[in-house]
Amino acid sequence: MLKTIIAKEFLNNILNLRFTIGLVLCLIITVACIVILSHDYREELADYSLRVNLQEQALSKYYCINLGVLNVKQKPPERFRPLIIGISGRQNAESFDDSPLPILFPPLDFLFIVTIIMSLLAILFSYDAISGERLSGTLRLVIANSVSRTKILLGKFIGGTTSLLIPFILSLLVGALYISINPSIQWDGSAWLEFFLLTAASITFITLFYLLGLMVSTFSRYSAISILNCLFLWVLLILVIPNVCPYISAQFCRIPSIKEIERKESEVERYSIQVFMERNNETARKFKSQYGELWSEFEAMDFGGIGRFGSVKPEHVKAAQQRAAEDPEFKAMMDAYVVEVEKARDEMSRIRNEGGKFREDLEKKAAFQTNLAKNLACISPLANFVYVARDLTGTGMRSMEYFKLTKGEYSGKFSPYVEKKFQDLQKKDPTATYYSFLDISDRPHFVFKEETLRGKLGAVLPYWGILGLFNVVFFAAAFAKFMRYDVR
Repeated sequence: MLKTIIAKEFLNNILNLRFTIGLVLCLIITVACIVILSHDYREELADYSLRVNLQEQALSKYYCINLGVLNVKQKPPERFRPLIIGISGRQNAESFDDSPLPILFPPLDFLFIVTIIMSLLAILFSYDAISGERLSGTLRLVIANSVSRTKILLGKFIGGTTSLLIPFILSLLVGALYISINPSIQWDGSAWLEFFLLTAASITFITLFYLLGLMVSTFSRYSAISILNCLFLWVLLILVIPNVCPYISAQFCRIPSIKEIERKESEVERYSIQVFMERNNETARKFKSQYGELWSEFEAMDFGGIGRFGSVKPEHVKAAQQRAAEDPEFKAMMDAYVVEVEKARDEMSRIRNEGGKFREDLEKKAAFQTNLAKNLACISPLANFVYVARDLTGTGMRSMEYFKLTKGEYSGKFSPYVEKKFQDLQKKDPTATYYSFLDISDRPHFVFKEETLRGKLGAVLPYWGILGLFNVVFFAAAFAKFMRYDVR
């Protein structure tokens, strides 16, 4: 009997106009999105290759330690860019053909199709699964024939989700075919495995909303009331909760503004300079009273300027060195003054370091606020699915953090290499400075590699588990209510 109910629900759905509309809508939007985003991916890939080539030429001809900024770590476009628009931002230089239109009119992507279109279709397929058959009298006839309510509910769930997933799976297959034959998109086995897992996570999300509609239908006696309640819950779960959580988090964990931090840092900077100048002036007065004419002679060489951020000319340095070689007392005074200046500089650095804690505190509070907002948003299935999809495909915040980690690992290899190159150059040419060009043709190259699938799964499984929990809760609520549902 269960198979009969599944077949009946399946046939009723695919013969309904909403199935045809859903199928056409999914095919057109999904294929159009993949084609457009694949074109953008191809342009970004060409832009990335151009930037890498230009950087290689610059490094091979003009690299020196003081121009280390030339060695920018380039991140290639995310390989799932044909499906999902990443949030990593411009880690690299800006594209040569950036257009403002995607900012004014954000293009559709896979996440929009699943979270908006498929969730609404799921509700449209299930909102009258129980209440609609009660109004038509079908439900009472089925139960009168000694069919258990458990089989009815299971049959409606299996048959309904199967018919709902046909447009989605078919659209994805067409999109996957286009990706596989596109020469600019070279997915390896791990990418296709991630695509399969992304599809599975999407199905978990879609069935969740089908169960939401089924649950609401068991709590409603009329289809009109059921659809209104479903749309209210959809707006709450999809639009309200994810967007309100950052504001709630900001109220619980307030952080100072960037302007306020900059103002405090400026005050600390001015105070550190003031302390330095006061100590230097005090040292100058003490040395003037102690050494008299020797100090006046020393000041005439502009050496007193090193305590006031002045620069000492080379001829003055040479004259002071000659004078110190002739007079031990002059040398002792000069050495003692330099020691006092260094103490003042150390005090200034200590004050500045204390001021730097303002920004460290800001970063800690901002990180806590972000994590709080992220965890609060888990109340919404939308947030959990977005976390799963983005982290699984390397288009989210985790990918940005992983890129920073790989950059740090590369810097740990590149810095010792450059230092050794510079030491070798100094052995050959003692006059070499940090502005001297280095031959780094045999340097270690930065190559970004995707995080392992195991690492990604470890990050997304908790959120995927929450999606599964939503399915269980909605089905349990629908089952509990349907067991006492009045079919009259």
